[in-house]
Amino acid sequence: MCATTHANISADMRPRRKAVWRLVALILSVSVSLLATSAHAQTNPKVLARVALLSDPHVNRATNGLEASFKGRFEKAIEQVNAAKVDFVLIAGDLTQSGQPEEFGDFKAHLNALRAPVWFVPGNHDVGNKFNSGKTNGTVNAERVVMCEKLVGAAWFAKKKNGIRIIGITSSLLGSGLAQETEMWKFLEQELAPQSKAPTILFMHYPLFLKDLDEPGGDYYNVEPGPRKRLYHLLQQGGVRTVLSGHLHRTLINHRDGMLFLSTAPISFGLPRGKQPEGWTLITIYENGEAKEAIHNLEAPE
Repeated sequence: MCATTHANISADMRPRRKAVWRLVALILSVSVSLLATSAHAQTNPKVLARVALLSDPHVNRATNGLEASFKGRFEKAIEQVNAAKVDFVLIAGDLTQSGQPEEFGDFKAHLNALRAPVWFVPGNHDVGNKFNSGKTNGTVNAERVVMCEKLVGAAWFAKKKNGIRIIGITSSLLGSGLAQETEMWKFLEQELAPQSKAPTILFMHYPLFLKDLDEPGGDYYNVEPGPRKRLYHLLQQGGVRTVLSGHLHRTLINHRDGMLFLSTAPISFGLPRGKQPEGWTLITIYENGEAKEAIHNLEAPE
């Protein structure tokens, strides 16, 4: 009788054991899934925005020669940017060929074709060369900066879009000693005094440096050492992770202290001519502040 009862009890327990093991397996499966989801979220942070970086359209009214081709290239770039369905567009200077009022007017007319919001800063062709540039020295002046502001907008500004802080400056002013430079430094010190929780992009025309933070000045292509180090300190202080520029007429990418420094290919013409393609850069900004770039050549099929 006892043996029969024990056998019956054992038989009754078997389904219960199976149910318990199924529950344990389910819990383990859910736990593994949650861990995988968490790991995926950490390795694949949320995308905040897809940004088109353009530069150096050099808008002009030439009817023949190289300069006459710039208009068509700008139109092609806008077509590609619209097709990419970006969240916003940044244009890093040399908006015009020679900073004439009619060229600024034509530049603004081109922007009407863009479907995304656009912000832009002037370059040396718009307001003059930086001081100690290796070219005609210091052609930037207060009058040209004021005229540019009147025709197309502020010489420096801060905006916010898609949870991203966007700071634009006129890099020709850096090291100029002009009153506008003093005002721009005050603006930067205020904007970059605290570290922002929002990922921050700073964009300008001149790249901060070409190879190294300590490289010499007196060069046409970089920011002078004094203002370079002052601005770099502010970038670190403000937690900036992405610094964008143009001017070089070729792509240049540097990484330093967790920051991406990227100069995009030009719209108008590459340098050396015939060896560097024209184009623009698609930059993806993530919630953790990381930025990843993808180069788009104007002649490449989309």
